Amino acid sequence: MLRSAQEMLEVAREYITAIRIKAVASDDPKRSSELAAFLTHCNMQPAHLLLVLRSAMVTCFKHKNFILAASFSRRLLELPDINSQKNAELKSKAGKVLNKAESMGKNEHEVNYDPNTPFVIDCKEFLPIYKSRGESCVQCAFCQSNYGLACKGILCLTCGLSEVGASTIGLVTGV
Repeated sequence: MLRSAQEMLEVAREYITAIRIKAVASDDPKRSSELAAFLTHCNMQPAHLLLVLRSAMVTCFKHKNFILAASFSRRLLELPDINSQKNAELKSKAGKVLNKAESMGKNEHEVNYDPNTPFVIDCKEFLPIYKSRGESCVQCAFCQSNYGLACKGILCLTCGLSEVGASTIGLVTGV
C-alpha cells in the first residue's frame, strides 16, 4: 500500500509541476521556449507527453529555435502513439517541422536547456538543476519536488504540505 501511495504522489507531483509550468506565461521568446522544453521533462502519460511535445515543437519553431524544434519533432516521432490513425496529421506535421528545422539548423535564442544532460526542474524558478554538473538542490520532504538551495525552508509550492529541505522520515504508513 505504501508503494501505491508513493506512486500516486509521484504522478501528482509531475502533473502539478506541469500545470504550474504551463500557467507561467511569457512574451519573451527565449523564456517561452525554455518553459516549453521543461514541460516535456515532466513524467506524464504517453497521450499527454504527445501533446506537450507537439506544443514545444510548435513554440520553438515559431520562435526560430530550430535545433530545439527538431529535437522535439524527433522525440514526438519516436512515440509509439504517433503511428495511430488519429495522430496521422500530427505525424505528418512533425515530419515537416523536422525537415524544415534541420535545414535551418540553428537556434535564434540561447536557452537555458540542454536536452542531452539529465536535470531536475526547480519548482520555484522553473529552471534546470544539472546535478551532473555539480549543481545542488533541496527537496520537499513530502512530495520530493526539487528546488534551488535558496529555497530551503520555504513551504513547498507543489504540495503545500512540507518545508523544503526539512529532514524527515517522509511518507510512512500508520501501522
